[in-house]
Amino acid sequence: MLVVVTWNDSGGWYDHQKSPIVKQSALPLTTIEPSTIAGDTLVAPGVCNNYGSAAATTGSGRCGYGPRVPFLVISPFAKINFVDHTLIDQTSILRFIEDNWSLTRVGGGSFDQLAGSINNMLRFNGPNTDKLVLDPSTGLSK
Repeated sequence: MLVVVTWNDSGGWYDHQKSPIVKQSALPLTTIEPSTIAGDTLVAPGVCNNYGSAAATTGSGRCGYGPRVPFLVISPFAKINFVDHTLIDQTSILRFIEDNWSLTRVGGGSFDQLAGSINNMLRFNGPNTDKLVLDPSTGLSK
């Protein structure tokens, strides 16, 4: 069993870490009219034109991820006291399902083919049967 707890978005919280751009613009800069951009709002390397474009209202702009959000994996197969720094997103859950059951990628530009794997958060050599005991005075594991 594996339970994943994550958030759909940051709820407006600020993040000091700049989000990476995982899928660059598919259109050459010379073919883009800033007032008519549809579906791709990255107009030059590192230059995002979110405002006033059609993509800003359709949600299909590709100017990178937003602020980071928590992503928790709860399972007997999860690594204990482990923080993973692999770049993942919500489609990493879909990628795990596809990989675990030998399914094909969704396709059609879906980000599951670009998503990072959550496998580093798991240990596949058997479930962990150790009990986690916290010190009541500090909240740390004993």
